[in-house]
Amino acid sequence: MFAPLAGVRVLELAPFLPGPFAGAQLLALGAEVVKLEPPGGDPGRHLPDELFAMNNRGKKSVCVDLKAPGAGAFVQRLVAGFDVVLEGFRPGVAARLGVDYDTLKQARPDLVYCSLSGFGQTGPRAALPGHDLTYLAAGGALARPGHWQGPPQRPGVPVADTAGGLFAALAVVSALLRRAATGEGAYLDASLTDAALSLAACRGLAPAQSRTHLHPANDLFTCRDGALIAAGLLEDHFFDGFVAALGEAGAALRAPQYADLTSRQRHGDALQAELKALFASRDAGDWEALAEAHRLPMVRVQDVAEALAEQSPGAAAPAFPVCVDGAPLPAPAQPAPTLGADAAAVLAAIGYDAAAVAALAAAGVLILSPTEPS
Repeated sequence: MFAPLAGVRVLELAPFLPGPFAGAQLLALGAEVVKLEPPGGDPGRHLPDELFAMNNRGKKSVCVDLKAPGAGAFVQRLVAGFDVVLEGFRPGVAARLGVDYDTLKQARPDLVYCSLSGFGQTGPRAALPGHDLTYLAAGGALARPGHWQGPPQRPGVPVADTAGGLFAALAVVSALLRRAATGEGAYLDASLTDAALSLAACRGLAPAQSRTHLHPANDLFTCRDGALIAAGLLEDHFFDGFVAALGEAGAALRAPQYADLTSRQRHGDALQAELKALFASRDAGDWEALAEAHRLPMVRVQDVAEALAEQSPGAAAPAFPVCVDGAPLPAPAQPAPTLGADAAAVLAAIGYDAAAVAALAAAGVLILSPTEPS
C-alpha cells in the first residue's frame, strides 16, 4: 500500500474547506489527521451539502473550547505528539488563542506549521474576512471571461479554497522532506488569494477583458435536448476532423475564414454563431457518438454522480486522484468523525488518564459530550 506519510500525525485547527482539504490530501498519503473542533463543531458541519462529509473522511475529532482558560496550554502539550499543524484562522487569532507557531514550536521545535488564510498573514487585505468567491476576485481569476461571449462568471466549484489546500499540502510534504534531511521545522503561510493568482497568471498578464486565452470553438454549446456539450476543437486537425465528420452539414465551416487557428480566432463571433446553430440541431448523445467515432474532443457536461459512475463504478469519490504503480489510492475507509468522538483515545495516547481528562472537561477545555449540529 502506498502510504509515504505513514507515521506522520497532523493536528487540524481549520474550519470549512481549505484546511480540511489540505488535511484530506495528507491523510490520503498515509498521515493520521486529528481535528480540533470548537463547541458546536466545524462550521462546515452546518452546511446543507456534503462538504464536511467528503473532506473529513477518515479523520479523528476532539472537541475543544480554545477560548477557555487553560486551552492554550492543553494544545501545547498535545502538539508535542504531532508533526504538522494546519491552522485556518484569520491572521492574529491563533496568537490570541495561544496556538500560533511561535508558541507551539516551544513544545515541538521541529514542528511543520501551515497557516491557511484568505489573503496571507501580511498582505494589504490580511485582516479582511472572505470566502472562495472573494479570493478569486482579489486574485484576478474572475476578471477574464470564461466564454467567447459574455462577462466573467462564477465557477461552480470552490477553486481558490481547493487550490489553496493543494498548495498547502504540497508545501507541508516539502517541509517534511526538508525536516527529514536537516531536522528543521517550518512555518508555512498559504494564501488562498495567491493560490487563485497563481492559477490566473498561468496564461500571462493579459488585460482583464482580453479574449486571447479563449477560442470560439473551445466552449460550451447547448444541444437540441437542452444538454451542454463541451467542445475542444482548438487545433486545426481537430477542427478539420469535426468538419469532415459532419459531411454536408459542415459546409459553412469550410469557408476560408475558418481555414486555420488564427483565422478562426479573428472571425470568432461569426464562427460562434455557426457552431451554436449547429450544436442546437442535434442531441448531446448524437454529438458524443460523433466524437467517439472520429476521436474528437467533445464531451457532454456531466454532474458529479455521473462522472463518478463512469470513472469509478461502485467506488467512493477518490480523495487523491493519482494512480500509483497502476492502482488508485483507496478512499478513506471510515466516514467523517462524530464530533468529539476520539477525545479519549487521542488524549490517552499522550498520557492523559481518566482523572486528567475529567479535569479538562470540568475546566471547560474539553467537551466530552458535544452536541452535533442538527
